[in-house]
Amino acid sequence: MANFSETQIVESVAELWGVALQPAGCAQCGYAFLVTAERVGKVCPHCARGPLTAQPARLRPEPPELVIPFAKQRADLTAALTQFANEVWLRPAELDGPKLAQRLTPVYWPMWLVDADVAGEWQGEVGFDYQVKSSQEKYSDSGWKTNEVVETRIRWEPRRGQMRRHFDNVAAPAISDHAALIQRLGDFQLQHAQPYAASAAQTALLRVPDVLPENAWPLARTALDRRAEAECAQAAQGQHSRNFTVAVQYESPHWTQLLLPLYVTFYTDDDGRRQMIWVHGQTGRLSGVRVASHKQGGQWAGGLVAAGVAMLLLGLLLGAVGLAVPPLLLCSGVCMVGALPVGLAALVPALWPGQWNAKQGVKKQ
Repeated sequence: MANFSETQIVESVAELWGVALQPAGCAQCGYAFLVTAERVGKVCPHCARGPLTAQPARLRPEPPELVIPFAKQRADLTAALTQFANEVWLRPAELDGPKLAQRLTPVYWPMWLVDADVAGEWQGEVGFDYQVKSSQEKYSDSGWKTNEVVETRIRWEPRRGQMRRHFDNVAAPAISDHAALIQRLGDFQLQHAQPYAASAAQTALLRVPDVLPENAWPLARTALDRRAEAECAQAAQGQHSRNFTVAVQYESPHWTQLLLPLYVTFYTDDDGRRQMIWVHGQTGRLSGVRVASHKQGGQWAGGLVAAGVAMLLLGLLLGAVGLAVPPLLLCSGVCMVGALPVGLAALVPALWPGQWNAKQGVKKQ
């Protein structure tokens, strides 16, 4: 049976995790963070739509056990953000590498770590390779030939037994959007985790878990079962394994947190909406919707149309003057012929933003 230690309500600045931290939340998205006092009132790092305001938060008072440090620093990411933005031909003015880098905010988001003793019974099948020799007849121009064929097969044998093992640091989600973040940014290399130090809370915002241990327990239990099944299969000393199951009890589970590094930044699109960009704190992988600018497209299209009209008018003017100065008639023809493709080219910037945004899954407002 899993025992869960009590959470507590923290209402104001408190000495948490070795640092004076204030619980603060966003009224727009509803997520809560632990922040130092100077960060209260700053834009929410989850949605960028509202400020972080002081509010109570329910959390566990003990500090995290492990933290994965940021492998990528702010200065390292400017070039990647610039390339990320420049891949959009017609883009809002704020979709700009240096501006995105200036707004980068470091955030740690939590995972649960569970230590537990597992005791009970297991059963499964283990497989052992063995070789079978056979003959294969083949006819050719020289007659029938016999070839020896060696085939590897697996002999399956049932196994069962009892186990008592202690497992450390079995991970389970601590926030409701954990799966979405992993899908967006990729996995983290948990083996690089280090013991928690208070400096982590001083330099980054800390996301407050919104999945309590009792709600995360089913996933943690499944992960414990997989670890137990893998060890039982290994202990059975077969070359293959299948159908391994365990019927166990979980004793003395102990819950701590692991902090994962994440950067967030944002830009404002033509419609005044703030669009989030996420950056993996270990690998530097970027993710986010890049919205093309209809405003920029309109300006380019308007400029090309104006250029086409100017060329047409110039051609007409040169044609009129060319009645008296015949050499100008050639210039008139060039201008009038060139006016058409220049005017038609205006369709490209006029239509391109809509096509790009549709591929990005951005709905037109």
